[in-house]
Amino acid sequence: MRLLSILLPLVLAVAATPARSAEPDLAPVAVALAKVRATHGINRERDAGPELTPVKQALRAWIEPQLPANPKSIGRDGAVEELTSEDLAVLSARLNTSLDAAGLLCGDDDSPANPCSGSPTAAQNERGYVDGVSIGLLDGGRYLSVVTGVGIKCGYDQSAYIYKHGPSGRWTLLLATEQNNYGEGDYAPQMFVSIGGASGGPDWDHPTPPLVVTLGFHPWCSSNWQTLYTRLWRASDTNPTPRPLLDRGDSLYIGGDRIAAARLTPTDLLVEYRGNTIDADSIIRTHVLHYRIQAGDTLDRIAPVALSPNDFVDEWVTSTPPEAARWSDPAADPAALAALHLRATAALDVAADFGGAAKRCRSDPTLWQVSVFGIAGEGKADPPPVYYKVRWMAPYRFTLVDGGLRPFVGCDEEVAMPDDVGTLFPAQVWAP
Repeated sequence: MRLLSILLPLVLAVAATPARSAEPDLAPVAVALAKVRATHGINRERDAGPELTPVKQALRAWIEPQLPANPKSIGRDGAVEELTSEDLAVLSARLNTSLDAAGLLCGDDDSPANPCSGSPTAAQNERGYVDGVSIGLLDGGRYLSVVTGVGIKCGYDQSAYIYKHGPSGRWTLLLATEQNNYGEGDYAPQMFVSIGGASGGPDWDHPTPPLVVTLGFHPWCSSNWQTLYTRLWRASDTNPTPRPLLDRGDSLYIGGDRIAAARLTPTDLLVEYRGNTIDADSIIRTHVLHYRIQAGDTLDRIAPVALSPNDFVDEWVTSTPPEAARWSDPAADPAALAALHLRATAALDVAADFGGAAKRCRSDPTLWQVSVFGIAGEGKADPPPVYYKVRWMAPYRFTLVDGGLRPFVGCDEEVAMPDDVGTLFPAQVWAP
């Protein structure tokens, strides 16, 4: 079984190549966009509504006939030449050149055909125009991904389409993820950070239906705090819009170099991102989501859930009681820790202060003490500090052992530790 997981950095290709004469007409896309520009959306916050859906459909219909066959050629000697990422970068560039020349792209200040050039609202409302197209390969070339975007207030509403090999090497739609519910409170547009695919099977030509993961953030004009959407699907040969196995939204900080990344295999999904923390001094911490994908496509969250003792206590305190129980030491008193969890979540009315790095216990180097000083709401007295004893086993396995209102004897050893303990992803994998 071949296990592959490819993260696709969604970077717009910039090289331009001449358009082919056989390129389909862009008129349906232009007409749909003209109707958008003549109206305003029912969703006032994002200036979006059902009028965007025909644009998404017309754009996809324009792209699909231009997807090249794979393999792209077979020589007389039987040599097979497969599509490459470079081929698809050239295709993306050609499609974007056509969109730009037709005046349908917004936001490229260097383009003489940019319809938004000089507009004081161009940076705040891209409604009526489209984003660049990005095309790439997934799972070692088994699948192809197409990402498009339709302009809304403060960004783009991107859609992703996953294709599988069809007859004569052509591509047929396997999975489509679009946001077509535009009601207030229901609409969740996103800009993709990465897309991954993974499938197994007895051989290359007979894979199991793939798993597909997408990470995307909620675009907005002025804040570095957005929402990270993590979605996981099992693709289906009969239904291009199956219910996701995982669909969650989490607080996300997009102001740093590292935003979010995912690694997917047929048996597990690992996600790392930067989000909020209860620690008023830090504001931001690294979050980790790790799921085992079991038989029947059920998901079980497993370690690691954090990368440092402080982050683990943050995760434990803010988790639900059943989740907190899972990350508690089996030898600990479950009733006492349940009461501690209830008291801790009630005390954290606004935020907290960790009071510095965790301190190691001298009697056992796997034990660490984390101090949490609660900060109450306005007009309320701050609660007393709470001390947590955490077991840290390499590399990032944490359990809560004990907790109380007094420091633990002998847990006072200061250990030099970098501010960023580590990452589960090498730097080159991150795709802002």
